[in-house]
Amino acid sequence: MRASQRSTSDDEFVRLFGVGALEVIKSFDDPWNGLVFLRSAPGGGKTTFLRILTPRPLKLTDNLADQHQQVKATRDALREVGAIGRDGPQLLGAMVVFTSEYKELSAFDRGNILFRELLNSRIVVATLRSVLERAERQFPDDLDQFSFEWEPESDATIPGRATGKELFTWASRIERDFYDRMDDLGSPASIKGGHARLDGLKWFAHVRISDAQGDMEVKRVLLMDELQTLASPQRASLIEFITNAREQCGVWIAERLEALTHKDLLSEGALRKRDYENVVQLEERWSGTRTKSYTKFVETIANLRAAKADGFEGRELFPLIGETDDIPSLETALTGRMAEIEAEVVKMAGVGPRYSNWLANARGLSGNLLERAFKWQLLKILVIRDTRRTQTSFDFDSLTLDEFGARSGSGTDRAAEHFLRSDVGAPIYFGRESLSAVSSSNVDQYLEVAGALFEEISAKIRFHRDQPVPLTAARQDALIRGVAKDRWDGLPRRLPRGVEARRLLEAIGEYCRQQTFRSSAPYAPGVTGIAITMDDRKLIIDSEDAEISHFIRLRDVMTSLVSHNLLMPRLDHRNNGREYVVFYLNRLLCVHFGLPLGYGGWRHQTLKSLLHWQEAGAKAIAVAEEATLV
Repeated sequence: MRASQRSTSDDEFVRLFGVGALEVIKSFDDPWNGLVFLRSAPGGGKTTFLRILTPRPLKLTDNLADQHQQVKATRDALREVGAIGRDGPQLLGAMVVFTSEYKELSAFDRGNILFRELLNSRIVVATLRSVLERAERQFPDDLDQFSFEWEPESDATIPGRATGKELFTWASRIERDFYDRMDDLGSPASIKGGHARLDGLKWFAHVRISDAQGDMEVKRVLLMDELQTLASPQRASLIEFITNAREQCGVWIAERLEALTHKDLLSEGALRKRDYENVVQLEERWSGTRTKSYTKFVETIANLRAAKADGFEGRELFPLIGETDDIPSLETALTGRMAEIEAEVVKMAGVGPRYSNWLANARGLSGNLLERAFKWQLLKILVIRDTRRTQTSFDFDSLTLDEFGARSGSGTDRAAEHFLRSDVGAPIYFGRESLSAVSSSNVDQYLEVAGALFEEISAKIRFHRDQPVPLTAARQDALIRGVAKDRWDGLPRRLPRGVEARRLLEAIGEYCRQQTFRSSAPYAPGVTGIAITMDDRKLIIDSEDAEISHFIRLRDVMTSLVSHNLLMPRLDHRNNGREYVVFYLNRLLCVHFGLPLGYGGWRHQTLKSLLHWQEAGAKAIAVAEEATLV
């Protein structure tokens, strides 16, 4: 279903649409008047969002709302933002999808005049198609039933008054001429034709559309998808034209982050979100304070898709995802590990009474075996920390249980749990919270993981239809790790400089493991990112290439990793009077490296160190660790 997202019918698309996506629109005072950029890594949900704003999905949403509760929620949200009124859709959304053929023009298209000519024709055709869809007429057969009139400037290229059929003929001629030129390119000097302006945008904003019933009074939004397929000069020219035009209509542009330069992705302004009120970066939007909204959003999508599967009708997905451990299967490993921890703590404690209260309390614990083992692991961490304190204490200063509680805390508790689960092979990544966390705020990544779990659940239902057994924590953990490994194995194919990029990630992941699993858990619950100073960031962003030739490869690789949501930058971290930008690992990379899923733990690295990591991979970390031990 993920692979056929574009080709699925409008009816099915509307039924599967996650209404939470429309929260994006609510952040704008007037979403249908002005320029908005919708950006994300691949799979962020950009195309899905634009598609719901086109006429047929809008009309279907309005028509099906009284029959389906989920569709009703979508209609209500679209009414709230003015896309649907009491009498039906009030928005005319025209979709233009960019493809690689535009980019092929750039080699010989001086001034982008052929690019604008082709785009003008396709804006017109997209509008014609949307008008007929809104009126529930047949395209292109019924085009002669509509007329289009506007006041063009003296040298405008689009007819001032024409029927839909005449406009379609005009646009078709441009298409034919374009492909004739593509077949016989010749020299750049021989290229003729082209448009000096982007008249299509002005025409879309101002043209009066009418049929036998009168004028079509609607809000208008031009939807442009896949902008990253354009050549850089084409993209820059298009954005400049649209920004300067400031037409009285909405223009929503969707593009992958890979279209942006290192200055766009790593600059201070981009990271702080200053002067970017018209930019929605989807993963960034869903992270932080909106985590609960994101979880609800993607869980809705997963439930809707599961309900469409054969043999799954009438069931809910998440009750079939187990949330608890199978403790009996872990009994031998947990019992043995507790005995080992007790022996280690007693050896560290020596003959003094300092930890006697803590040991007595741990020995007297009853109840859940896993919880008792967690307490022993926590005890070990706290004892190691205490023995390493710079200020010595007398052995007869026996520590109280209150002191034990004061020295722990949620971060240390989570570190102890992660240590223990890793030591005994207990599942770490399971349950609906983990399912949301490992997606790194990317819808497609969530569906990839949820799909792996669903496929196994669906297979179990075939054999236990009456009483399906929830998927165990251990099996969820194995499946999620499998998805993480598949993504890891595919990185060299999906990324520019893929081999170098994976080497750098390999080194970062190994370094985070070393820091996370230090016995005293100094960065609890764990380290899942690295940071560079703002000075270093400024160096690689603002310097001329010739000045930092030795860092260009590193800069390009880090830019690629950020654009694919594999490194997630966060600004405004301060330590010892210095400001840093932190790059956290994508959460599926955390799964691959056996790291916790929380944020907060990070360690500073120099650009020189990161460049070495990019060249040597995990070997660089191993060599550094050996040197430290020596």
